[in-house]
Amino acid sequence: MARSVTLPTGRLDIAVEEVAWPLDALCDFAARENPRRGFLVVSRVLGRNLPAAPQTMRRSVRDLTKRIPVDLPGPVMVIGLAEAAVCLGHMVHEELCQRTGRADIHFLHSTRQQLDHPLLCRFEEPHSHAAAHLIYRPALPSPRALVIVDDEVSTGRTLCNLAEALTDAWPGIEAIVVATLTDWSVGRGWQARMPRPTKLAALLSGRLEWTQGAAIAADPNFATAAGSLGRMITHHNFGRLGLKAPIAPSPAGTLPAVRGPLRIVGTGEFAYPPFRLAEQLAEAGHDVVVQATTRSPACLGVAMAAKLRFADNYGTGVPNYLYNADPADGRATWIAHETGADTIDPMLVATLDAALIGWVR
Repeated sequence: MARSVTLPTGRLDIAVEEVAWPLDALCDFAARENPRRGFLVVSRVLGRNLPAAPQTMRRSVRDLTKRIPVDLPGPVMVIGLAEAAVCLGHMVHEELCQRTGRADIHFLHSTRQQLDHPLLCRFEEPHSHAAAHLIYRPALPSPRALVIVDDEVSTGRTLCNLAEALTDAWPGIEAIVVATLTDWSVGRGWQARMPRPTKLAALLSGRLEWTQGAAIAADPNFATAAGSLGRMITHHNFGRLGLKAPIAPSPAGTLPAVRGPLRIVGTGEFAYPPFRLAEQLAEAGHDVVVQATTRSPACLGVAMAAKLRFADNYGTGVPNYLYNADPADGRATWIAHETGADTIDPMLVATLDAALIGWVR
């Protein structure tokens, strides 16, 4: 299947070669406000830039995890890439543990937050608005296999950068699996550049060809934003320091009553606990969708029907965004956070008439 999408920044030619889920069920596209890359793959099942039903998110991850080998040498470390694939990585870890029954599958995610904890490694995501990733040293056995989880693969450069950093830190790694919702790297040959034998698990595989059009003027502070890291003085381990087993931490305090359709908004890297809350409410019969704020600037149009800009609750000074959350859609909004109620921009709260739900005590 072939398709072309015209964006404000250029034209994207799409060729789909293998599918477990159809293209239109998995993603849409948008234009980035980013001089490094003019397009954005906008997932329909990630619960980030497009609101998603938790049941749909769960089905997609369950189908993705079925494509990951169960006999990887242990211990196995599942690595989720911030910020988009933190929740996805948690879910892959959870599903893999349940599917295999193994107790030697652990979880860790990269972060853009500085903690008072020893680093394992640092790597770069070249095309990102926020390029620097930190990975902290977990108090877990060194792995023999990695499952690297990202929402989409395009050139494979980020994966190679990460794999090199991780195998330098953990030389005993024997095998790598990359798990992704959409793989657009067919024919690029990045797997041959990986430092260990690498398999790919994806719900869709194909190719993207980008033709640059009119350049979008980037924020003059783009370079600063790309390298900006937050600093968390007080920190609860929701995955940045490694997890031996899946977790489902409960919010602090009493939840508001659910009185109709609900939107739960995670904040930045804090996306998995809000998803689990949304999933529990959906299982109880409520109409609930989940999405999350992001540091990634995109243009309105195509997949982006609405855009809110506000201050970063992690205190980096980098603008944050929430897409496709329409205050007029009839949904109540809960904003979920790990940083304290006083860190959430009052403008965002007022615009969505939102309740704040904290996971910190």
